[in-house]
Amino acid sequence: MTNNIRSTMKGGKYLKKIREQKKLTQLKTSQLTGRPIPRLSEWENDLYAIKLVDFIDIAEKVGVKDYNSIFKD
Repeated sequence: MTNNIRSTMKGGKYLKKIREQKKLTQLKTSQLTGRPIPRLSEWENDLYAIKLVDFIDIAEKVGVKDYNSIFKD
């Protein structure tokens, strides 16, 4: 890739939406998922793109049942 530019979907807003729908703080999300708070924050703010496998793992660990509600704007 030229100049290290990647075209990736920005998943941070969806990660944050999950957390807010479940009424979780970043601390509680970190405890439930084993992800460090700084990484969750970086993902939510799209400083780093979250991999789909990580997104799904987090969603499952916080109890997401309806993925349609996450992606509906």
